[in-house]
Amino acid sequence: MWSYLISSVELFSNQKSFSLGVDTTRNLWLLLHFKDLEIKHKTLLYQVDNGIRQRKSTKHPVRKMVKKHTTTAELLRYLSDKPYKIIHLELEFTNGWKIKQMPYIALWFYNNSTEERDKLITRLLSISGQGPIDISKLEENHTYSFISHDTLVKVDPEGLPLPDEFWSEERVNNWKKEYDKIYNSSSIDDSESVPF
Repeated sequence: MWSYLISSVELFSNQKSFSLGVDTTRNLWLLLHFKDLEIKHKTLLYQVDNGIRQRKSTKHPVRKMVKKHTTTAELLRYLSDKPYKIIHLELEFTNGWKIKQMPYIALWFYNNSTEERDKLITRLLSISGQGPIDISKLEENHTYSFISHDTLVKVDPEGLPLPDEFWSEERVNNWKKEYDKIYNSSSIDDSESVPF
């Protein structure tokens, strides 16, 4: 089984944002492709991790970085020689784009338009040696996983779409009701034994 740089893609419901499944502990270098963008705001939480030299009983506190950086290249250069484990990273750029790190598993990208979103997905996939894919065939709020460099499959083909931060409270409540109807354990016949 091949391990791809980008393992999955999910489009969000605002039609301008998406997520890519990426091992963010080893692949933050992907952010170098945004080195020309100026950072407007940054949130970075980190913890010192000295690896094998650190005693098991040593627990460093989680800290918020206050040092200013104007570009992602400058930020990544600074982080490259630090023994930091990144707990949370959010970058907002002056052009309106945002990037959020979901620790260890994904990067979320926020763009200004559907066209920018599609161009960025295509660009990042080509950088990783993957793609091209037909973005127009992807359903919003469903996760698609790569089974080859250019073939995606829906992770849960029969499942409900996953809520995102752009859903209204009413839509989330309706989703919860639908989820309960489908997956609620009370709908299972009590006479059947359910292994746990």
